[in-house]
Amino acid sequence: MSRQDAEALLKKTHIQCQTMKIDAEKKINVEVKTSEADLAVAESKAAAMIAKAEAEADGAEALKEKRRYELEWEKLKVLESIAGSQSRKFITGEKGEAILSALVPRP
Repeated sequence: MSRQDAEALLKKTHIQCQTMKIDAEKKINVEVKTSEADLAVAESKAAAMIAKAEAEADGAEALKEKRRYELEWEKLKVLESIAGSQSRKFITGEKGEAILSALVPRP
């Protein structure tokens, strides 16, 4: 093998190594960017889940207050029908005390 052949082989091998190195660096950069994008997506999804949970918690509290309000109105309607009827009613015991307490608040 002549010196020129050896130099040509050396240059060819060097070029192949450089090409392989550049290809590897490209693949690494693509993987890094893909991983960063996946991380950003995961963080966004987590933030969205937290926001949704907080909204549901806030909504649950508001709905709890609404249900309490509606229940109180239903109780008042029942008491109104009892108090407003013309016929006499005899309700005794704990139930009678509860109704009386609801109709006549004590100081």
